[in-house]
Amino acid sequence: MSDARPAAARPAAGPVPAGSVPAPGGGSGAPRVEVMGDGGSALGTARRRLRRSLPLLAGAIVLAVIVLLNLLPGPEEDDGPLSPGNPAPQGARAVAEVLAARGVDVVRVDSFGEALDELDEAPATLFLNDARQYLSATQVAGLAEASERTVLAGPGARQLTALDEEFTLLGPAPLDFGDPPALPAACADDAATVAGTLSATGTAYTGPVECFPTTIDGVPGGLYTTSSDGSVAVLGAPSILSNESIVDEGNAALALRALGTDPTLVWYEPTGADVASSGEGIDPRTLLPPWLDPLLVWLLVCGVLAMAWKGRRLGPLAVEPLPVVVRAAETAEGRARLYQDSRSVAHAAATLRAAALTRMARRLRVDRSALPGEIIDAAARHSGRPRIDLERRLLGHTPTTERELVLWAQEILDLEKEIRP
Repeated sequence: MSDARPAAARPAAGPVPAGSVPAPGGGSGAPRVEVMGDGGSALGTARRRLRRSLPLLAGAIVLAVIVLLNLLPGPEEDDGPLSPGNPAPQGARAVAEVLAARGVDVVRVDSFGEALDELDEAPATLFLNDARQYLSATQVAGLAEASERTVLAGPGARQLTALDEEFTLLGPAPLDFGDPPALPAACADDAATVAGTLSATGTAYTGPVECFPTTIDGVPGGLYTTSSDGSVAVLGAPSILSNESIVDEGNAALALRALGTDPTLVWYEPTGADVASSGEGIDPRTLLPPWLDPLLVWLLVCGVLAMAWKGRRLGPLAVEPLPVVVRAAETAEGRARLYQDSRSVAHAAATLRAAALTRMARRLRVDRSALPGEIIDAAARHSGRPRIDLERRLLGHTPTTERELVLWAQEILDLEKEIRP
């Protein structure tokens, strides 16, 4: 039987859209429920988005932990090289404790003003360990004038220019890849004479009295140089004060004689806060950490390798005639894989439902503008199944899992086979 209503009396309707699902019991006036997005629940969408953003969240957490660790105060352990409180091999705690046991008051200061205050209180020996050369020549000369005796540990050439007597930096002593050579004192200084020999390498200097001589580019110098009256001593091998080297040769004797001549020893290690605000400047490279130069070299090597990797020739371009013809099966399979990857079960079910209704309408010769309810009426008349059963299977049920989607699609296929026009 065909619909007796004239075409003008029937409500106008378009084809069933792929993303719309008619409500159960749909007839001519049945409203349609739109499937928004992929058709999934809000909880499922939130889970998918959280799963996709896990790498970013992990990176943010790691970055936050690194920043937090850098902001937290570090341990109070004294780990500075040649520090009087450092018990590590590179520290100088052994020398400080021996001097204290012999009655020398070892006072550690951390600022230029504090060092001057300590030197003004009583006659004292100053040990200046300025490895990064924070102090200017004027500051070093002021400390030397305020102290009874000044021992400079490996000073820079700039720091020696304002002293009363002339000292010159020659350069690093020749390296020995075996054990350091035992250099004889070969001078008239009492501390060096008592020590006898020195087992260390370092920087050679020239001055009024040169002990433990060595030659740099044909120019003689010494690892321990003093002024004519002994008030200023330049120690070019400060490593002899370390805990691991103090017991070698005459290192201990030289250290105790050089630092223990006065009742008080002011042990001064300058910091960046002691940099003079006016006067002569300092080399900004001395303010950088020692590991920065190897890091820059490593980054340069990585950059060159990255340019060589990305800049290599990729070969000629492949020419392909246009337009490209893609088979319908490949398009359908690609779209299905997109649905599968995004777990859009409801959206895939809506697409299958719309396609099944379209095929059934074509087979039953129903007008293309017919509503889903009209197609169900025609299918019920030609299949022998109750209309409510067809409506429940086609329109009233939406799968929620992939397994339900497969079973439901098979039911729709079986139903299409039962329909005979």
